[in-house]
Amino acid sequence: MPDDKHVILCVDDEAIPLVLRKSVLEKFGYSVLTASSGAEALRLLESNRVDLVLTDMLMPGMNGTQLAREVKAKRPELPVVLYSGVNEMPEDASYADLFLSKVAGPVHMCTKIGEVLNGSHGPQHRAAHLS
Repeated sequence: MPDDKHVILCVDDEAIPLVLRKSVLEKFGYSVLTASSGAEALRLLESNRVDLVLTDMLMPGMNGTQLAREVKAKRPELPVVLYSGVNEMPEDASYADLFLSKVAGPVHMCTKIGEVLNGSHGPQHRAAHLS
């Protein structure tokens, strides 16, 4: 029943973290598309069903908050989660639905993604805190 799985678009310019994150998300039952840049992510969104975008924050060309802004301009209902090794929430993180620190680990990441997908992370939580 792959069609019943939530599809996550995972974006990171670094290959090894991208592969590892994809593997973790798949173990938690998600279908995962990957992109190595913001531009590639936007192209994939045009031709694929995606339920959530999980993006690294620091990337060349288009960073995570810029990608979140572009995604929300095209598909405002699509949740975007910023995932960063930097513990400080960027000033322009308001475009994202949630900001997660990589320090919290992969299980925390998957738990929070599940909350966003299941609607238990309502608008009052929208990028309002560091998780």
